[in-house]
Amino acid sequence: MEKLKDIFISYKNDGEGNHFAARLCEDLKHEGYSVYFNPDEGKTGNFPERLRKAIYACKDFVCIVTRGYMDDLKENTDDVCWIRDELLCAKKYARHIVPILVNGASMPKNKLDIPENLRFFPDIDAFTFPEQYLVSPFTMLTDALISVNNGTDDYRDVQCSNILIDPEQYISQIEEQAKSGDVEAMYKAGMLFFHGIGGPRDFKKAAKWLKQVSETNHKLSVYANTLIARMYYSGSMPREEQSYEKSFEYHKKAEEDPYSAAQVAFMQRIGSGCDYDFQIIEDYYLKIIDSNDAMCKMGLADFYELHGQFQKSAKIYQALADTVPDAAYKLGMMYKNGVLTAPPMPDYRKAATYLKMASDQGNVNAAYEYAVLHFNPTGSLKKNFREARQYFEKAADAGHMEAQYIFGYMYEYGHVEKNYLKAIHYFQKAVDQGHVFSGMHLAVLYQQPEIHNYQKAFQNCYFSAEHGCGLACFYLGNMYLFGCGCESDEDKAFLYYRRAAEMGIYEAKVMMREAEKLYDE
Repeated sequence: MEKLKDIFISYKNDGEGNHFAARLCEDLKHEGYSVYFNPDEGKTGNFPERLRKAIYACKDFVCIVTRGYMDDLKENTDDVCWIRDELLCAKKYARHIVPILVNGASMPKNKLDIPENLRFFPDIDAFTFPEQYLVSPFTMLTDALISVNNGTDDYRDVQCSNILIDPEQYISQIEEQAKSGDVEAMYKAGMLFFHGIGGPRDFKKAAKWLKQVSETNHKLSVYANTLIARMYYSGSMPREEQSYEKSFEYHKKAEEDPYSAAQVAFMQRIGSGCDYDFQIIEDYYLKIIDSNDAMCKMGLADFYELHGQFQKSAKIYQALADTVPDAAYKLGMMYKNGVLTAPPMPDYRKAATYLKMASDQGNVNAAYEYAVLHFNPTGSLKKNFREARQYFEKAADAGHMEAQYIFGYMYEYGHVEKNYLKAIHYFQKAVDQGHVFSGMHLAVLYQQPEIHNYQKAFQNCYFSAEHGCGLACFYLGNMYLFGCGCESDEDKAFLYYRRAAEMGIYEAKVMMREAEKLYDE
């Protein structure tokens, strides 16, 4: 399988073009850049799908413009012309096009000399290189590239090093089984697309198969409902608004799954997607406490601790709130946690008032908590991602680890704005402080086609898995199985799948069987 690269070099295979392209490719690789260049391409016949994928995945599209290259572009013909198709493909995908004029080639003085669909090309700033170019123009070129010099990351561009698996064929076979009505294949297809196993994540296809499984009485409908609930919670359900209510509904349907059981408890505790009821929350935590991990136990401990007798403390905090940020923060948290009434009843509007007061006075924790109120709205408080973004950013830039994590999450899923590079920036800040879940998100983002650095994906996934994250163990198993960013190792894949399965990740059980099949073959 052709590896995906940051820089795509387009050239006319006429001796002059491929000679220059080969030299430039070697120089860029020597400097640590990730380059797609295939000197053995025949450039005859129909434009192949592998080139479309390579252009879609690249960040920089560098075209070596010789006089022959330009002559081919000027020809107004329906005949096959790969360099023309490559250029149009780069334009379609909005890649960063970088023309290099070599050996006296120049852009046409009159744009009418080239076909209409290519008249954007002469407007792009071009570099002029002599045949034996010196350091200066090469340095100018690298300064203009979007791609980053990544040195010697041996597995940077390795999406699949396992020679036993063709990811596209693997997924295609499962989809064919799913189309025949095989419920297990439907679940497996939905799971693969949801997690991006063997290819990019595709929530549209994931939703298609998972909803079909959900409508059956099959035992797998429980686990399909868990994944559907997660899509509603993150706002990634195609053609539907983010809905905490629907997320809660599907998690309730999937209470047999420990992950969903914990989410139901969490959402009830903060009143997200459901009514707040002290007794129901307590009863529910007690019911599921033995079937979940330490985080769930901590949730119950925090729940009891936060419901003490705080009336006397509240009077003091209220008196100091205007001038002491910590007092306003404590008072805001009391209103948020509902500890000032009996039975306990949160007042999110008053909580927001005091948390904002504390934040504006410089309390970083208050900025984070105020943002959370608008990110996970409850009661009469309305969702406001723009307000949440402003205060998450404030806390994140001040070094608040959880704010960095959720701010990265907002950029990853497009709450206000989708920007994978910014998501990576904030997740990395959180990872640097030891945030385990941020490492898992980085592992997913570094496998996106427009970002791809599979070695970094593997490194971050390993960090999260070794620090006890069940989903990261599952993803690491996938990476070892397919050899994504690492050397493939079915034995290690099986071990991490088993570890994930022991932590309640059902998908890991499915992939354990897949790993065993490959091992037996």
